Amino acid sequence: MISPHDPEPRDAPSKRPDDLARRRAVVRRALRGAVALACARLRGAGGGRLGLAVAALISLGYGAMALVLRLDDGTTSLEGLLGSAARGLAWAAAGPIALAAAHDRPAADRRDGIEALAAARGISRASLHGARSLAAMLEIARVVALPLAVLSVLAALLSGSALLALQHLAFGAALALFGAVSGVTLGGLAAASGRVAGARGRALFLALTFIPWALADLAGDSRWSIPGALGAFLSFAARAAGGPAG
Repeated sequence: MISPHDPEPRDAPSKRPDDLARRRAVVRRALRGAVALACARLRGAGGGRLGLAVAALISLGYGAMALVLRLDDGTTSLEGLLGSAARGLAWAAAGPIALAAAHDRPAADRRDGIEALAAARGISRASLHGARSLAAMLEIARVVALPLAVLSVLAALLSGSALLALQHLAFGAALALFGAVSGVTLGGLAAASGRVAGARGRALFLALTFIPWALADLAGDSRWSIPGALGAFLSFAARAAGGPAG
């Protein structure tokens, strides 16, 4: 007996659109979990804890200075203080986190079974490297941008006039952008250094950061280096927000 021809043959289960969508959703959730885990591991590293502690100290110190200036001078601009805090956070707080990200995170993940766990969840080694890089960028951006946002709000509350408060908030938005750029630049370089040089990743990160800075400074234009470029971006962001360029 000949069976009737099926006019609409079914696709194989693995090729159904809903199955593909579910698989992609599972992979996306796994990648988000990998990034969150990489962030938590970076925060738990020695450099991560030191960076967070330094960020807290800088925030408290500059917050106290803002209060003192407000009591002494009354209505005054605090944008110079905010710019100084941005430079301090970008190096004193972000630096230890970048060094932690540069110190052979892949080896630590292999030792602690993170790579095996990621592979069991369908995350490739290349995707795990990307998760580590993104985690380094996020952690550095947070440790710079979030304290600056808090200090900017404090400066706005202490401004004494609505116009000055708006100026401080606009400058704070520019500083948050500076924090994001610092995170992408320093975090990306640190993660790449750790992946390429392994246990010598910190030395490579420091060399790539400070040797070009010294050479560019000798040449008379430090903008051709990461510290100089970040400083130039901070000045540009300040001018764009109507703050002091220094």
